[in-house]
Amino acid sequence: MRSLKPEDYADDELVRIQCSGREIWLSERLFRRLVLIGGAYELHLLPLLEQDTALNSVQADGLLGELDFISTLVVDAALTSVLNELAPLVRACRVSPDRTISFEWP
Repeated sequence: MRSLKPEDYADDELVRIQCSGREIWLSERLFRRLVLIGGAYELHLLPLLEQDTALNSVQADGLLGELDFISTLVVDAALTSVLNELAPLVRACRVSPDRTISFEWP
């Protein structure tokens, strides 16, 4: 079983997520875990993030709903740490002037 402790992923390669000059960097393994869970539940947007991509504000709104859904399912401190960083950026992107959120894999 993989670790559920966020600190065990500190040395991972990072996925860069940015919107309107704000950016966050998330563990590649944890972000992939999130994408795979989205695919397992046949969600629409999370599986699209398994490669470099960009979403518009309407899609960001849908992604936020998917993140909220996933957050109600998981009891995984490491994945919760990713959700806690990602959701505020996605939320802010929905109303930003640029309104495009990009995901860049290593």
